[in-house]
Amino acid sequence: MFNYIKRYWKENLIVGLILLGAATSQTIASVLNAEAFNALIALELDRFLTAVVQMLFAWLSFLIFTYVQIVKVSQTKQKMLTAIRGDITHRIEQTSYSNFHERQVGTYTSWLSNDMTTIETQTFDGFYNVLSGLIATVTSVIALLFFHWTLVLWSFFAGAVTLLLPRLYEKKMSEASLFTTQENERFLSRASDMLGGFDTLFSFGLLKQMHQKINHASLNLETARNNQARVTGRVAVLGALGNIFGQLSTLVLTGFLAFQALVSIGSIASTGNLAGTIFNTVGNLSQQIASIRSTRPIFEKFESIELVKEKDTDKMSTVEEGFILTDVSYSYGDKCVLKEVSYEFKRGGKFAVVGASGSGKSTLLNVLNGKLTDYDGSATLNQTELKHMSGKDLRKQILYIDQIPYLFEGTIRENITLGENFGESKMTKALKESALEEVVTALPQGLDTSVGEGGRLFSGGQRQRIALARGLIRGKTWILVDEGTSSLDEASALEIEERLVSNPKLTVIMITHHLRESIKDRLTGILTLK
Repeated sequence: MFNYIKRYWKENLIVGLILLGAATSQTIASVLNAEAFNALIALELDRFLTAVVQMLFAWLSFLIFTYVQIVKVSQTKQKMLTAIRGDITHRIEQTSYSNFHERQVGTYTSWLSNDMTTIETQTFDGFYNVLSGLIATVTSVIALLFFHWTLVLWSFFAGAVTLLLPRLYEKKMSEASLFTTQENERFLSRASDMLGGFDTLFSFGLLKQMHQKINHASLNLETARNNQARVTGRVAVLGALGNIFGQLSTLVLTGFLAFQALVSIGSIASTGNLAGTIFNTVGNLSQQIASIRSTRPIFEKFESIELVKEKDTDKMSTVEEGFILTDVSYSYGDKCVLKEVSYEFKRGGKFAVVGASGSGKSTLLNVLNGKLTDYDGSATLNQTELKHMSGKDLRKQILYIDQIPYLFEGTIRENITLGENFGESKMTKALKESALEEVVTALPQGLDTSVGEGGRLFSGGQRQRIALARGLIRGKTWILVDEGTSSLDEASALEIEERLVSNPKLTVIMITHHLRESIKDRLTGILTLK
């Protein structure tokens, strides 16, 4: 947390100066309260009115500083939260395919949303509350010194007692906060899973399961939040007890000093306000510090994303030789799904990979695509072992198309370019080679037509064409298709497969359960996995 405060030290320094201005204005107003009280006792009207006017200006200054503080604190918090989100996504960018998929997408979403809310309210708000309180305490202690030095000494003693009481629950506070964060992740993951499967549940008349499972996750989250509230309440009560003790004891001490004629009677009005500032701060300090510390596991969780250093290899401009597999095997834990596969996929060839479910077809394509690098045996491209190649460099040559390509919310153009810039000639060529040109031409808004959430406004065949256009516009000549046409109608499936096998520039490796005779006769080879 402090790394981000240091990173934006200029902004936080400005916030500190604003807090100092607010605290000074409030302290001056409290001191002037004694002056007004003494003027009343002495029945000096002019002196009383002067003190009231001075107090008015002090409180107006306090209000101005408060407004500026709210705006500046919000701006600084949002900058730091944006930086945290940026660091998380940078770590995700640098992790491996398998490491990323160790967690559900809903978990990462929770990190970027729920956890940011927790950090904002518990960490940053807590930090600014502590900073504001400490500055106000320092100005109040200095003001008490002008009344009598014993008030300062007593403030230190009573403050220490107030500070120690809530620390009894510091560990439980941290545990409760972490448990709530974990339940937040589980809830968001469950809700995303159920809502994402709406169509499936709807088709089977099982929508009631969506309510049941989301409600069950919500009850668990409710329990966690209630437990955190109980712990927070105990800490608050202990802090309040110390606060009450400090303020009452300061009032008694000021009264005693007034009886001894060591301070004016009007001092009671000021020392009470100043003591309230001090002990309100100290009473809440342990709770605020515990709240800040309770988010430490959240930051540690972000750091748990394992970084995978990109291999420093010679960049591959073109692929002159194809894939050569020698006794390639792959296991998920103790389960071997790919066993001693030897085969050669020559450059420019058109290949099919067939076999029963569970025979390792998709695993093989993930090895070829560089997603899975912990395989046994040898798998080379251009005579270079895949596990020793830069994954980013490898995937610049290869386009992977799965059964249902993912489309981002946006237009057809945005889903093809993915934020990169391409000339119109390249776009036109990619549309033609992917059989997408006629589809785009028939749409009123053409390339600027929205695809809807997850591409729901487009058919499976149209999504396949958009995914193919993504690769072709980038000059990719190696196409890996994982059951890419299995869910399409016969005409769409045949058209896409015809486009792939008839393009002499492409090397195609496609997984299929239904190898059509018209396509089979035009293949370079068929790899059958058992």
